[in-house]
Amino acid sequence: MCSIFTKIIKREIPGHFVYEDDVCVVLMDKFPAVEGQTLVIPKKEIDYIFDLPKEEYLHLWEVAEKIARASDKAFEAKRTCIVVEGFEVPHAHIRLYPVPETDKSLAEIIKNPSEEPDEVLAEQATQLEAALLELQN
Repeated sequence: MCSIFTKIIKREIPGHFVYEDDVCVVLMDKFPAVEGQTLVIPKKEIDYIFDLPKEEYLHLWEVAEKIARASDKAFEAKRTCIVVEGFEVPHAHIRLYPVPETDKSLAEIIKNPSEEPDEVLAEQATQLEAALLELQN
């Protein structure tokens, strides 16, 4: 059975895409703990990130770095924190948290995710795409 991420990647379920290539996609997280939270997801449905072929694994991290730098810019983050997941949804993914303050632990910051309206996610996706374009120029 396909994971929810595979269904989003196949456009069977809507998602707010920020980036896509042959290896991965970047989506706005529908249940963010912080503004601008994104998911970097390999297109291959693999539940353990270290089972990805090395080239794809390295590519995922290159994309995560680009998105993190754009998140810093778009959401005025002091830094973007990273968590690799694959338990809740059995499809490995990197969750990026643009954190505006550094006086709290990441555990404190991310403990209360809530569903974000699609209009807000669309606006955040636009902000992030604009920051990505700026950084590429």
